[in-house]
Amino acid sequence: MIITKKIVNNVPVTILKTNKFKSVTGTIYFKSKITKQNATYRRMLKNILIESCSKYPTHEKLYINSLENYDSYYSASSSRYGNYIVNSFTFASLKDKYTKKGNLKNVISTFCEMIFNPLVKDGKFDEETFDIIKKAYKSSLEKIKEDSSAYCEKKVFESLNPKKAYSFMSEIKYLDKMTAKLLYDDYLNMISNSEIELIFSDDIDDDIIEIITSKVKENKKHNEALIINNDDEEDKLIIKNGVGYGTQNILSIVCYLKNLSFYELNYVAPLYRIILGGSGTSRLFDNIREKNSLAYYVFARLEKDDSLIEIIMGIEKKDYQKAKELTFSIIKNMVKISDEELENAKKEIITALLDSQDSMFNITSRQFNAELFNLPNIDEYISNLKKVSKDDIETLASKIKPNLCYFLKGESRDE
Repeated sequence: MIITKKIVNNVPVTILKTNKFKSVTGTIYFKSKITKQNATYRRMLKNILIESCSKYPTHEKLYINSLENYDSYYSASSSRYGNYIVNSFTFASLKDKYTKKGNLKNVISTFCEMIFNPLVKDGKFDEETFDIIKKAYKSSLEKIKEDSSAYCEKKVFESLNPKKAYSFMSEIKYLDKMTAKLLYDDYLNMISNSEIELIFSDDIDDDIIEIITSKVKENKKHNEALIINNDDEEDKLIIKNGVGYGTQNILSIVCYLKNLSFYELNYVAPLYRIILGGSGTSRLFDNIREKNSLAYYVFARLEKDDSLIEIIMGIEKKDYQKAKELTFSIIKNMVKISDEELENAKKEIITALLDSQDSMFNITSRQFNAELFNLPNIDEYISNLKKVSKDDIETLASKIKPNLCYFLKGESRDE
């Protein structure tokens, strides 16, 4: 893959030329400092912008346009990365050599209409569209209680430091006060005060790029650290219980990652996570599920932008104490690993990285993450990963211990 970088109209543009696909994708990213309010607003915003626009004022008309352009594809997402929230908008289109001439330009034009020319009346989003999207959004937030995993995740992060961005989530109290005018004001804030960049999954002409970048009036640079620092958090274990609305019982254990170097966070921690609970041969899976039958599922997740490792398992209430104590023991014993465990973990990550290159969307997503975390291209990353030693893993393991143990009890099922 050939990676080309350029600046067009003050917008950083990355082109990932592969020649593997008949289609081309492009994603524009708007990165802003996260607040408790825009954590809710930006997720509503991505829904309303993908629904319609001034030129195509209904979802049906927008859909017909996509069919006319050889079934072009548009999507939007809103995700938190550490101290920032990123709204991204993506298009996918067949290359012009497989369609009528000018099709890609038409797709890009529609893409720009959706992002830069939304359906606005009297200085606010169209009320009818806004009300429909808001109602659906509120319903999804209310239904989170019905999803035990999502509800547990919400309660876990609410139990952490409320001043840190990992506790900022979509909340009904902000949605209830939201109006079509306030949301439009936040849209203008996103357009004017974001750090913006473009990534394309294959070669694309400058005149096509210009169609998008010419719409960008401001491109702010944000200097605050992306990664949340937990070095100031106390080294003590907090134990909390909660009651869910489903029948699942979920145990979640959070460990702060403190005083880690760039190398440890980006190369050592991912391997530690695989050995601990990232595969079917991991220590958690082998000991918690297979040998002791204490969990229906168990895995560890690395949230490096939050400087956290979270262990999640579905258990029976009667097994809570044993599962908790065994998990603490496994974490403690990670200070000694085998050569085989390390090599298997490296193979696991490398295979996943290479497999990701078979998807246009994964290629652009991986590139954006590399930009965010200042990582090298995939070949150099793999080369660095292969150099991680047992001592590196064991040194990292000595710094990790449980800081939060949260047990979400389901409704009566095993009592």
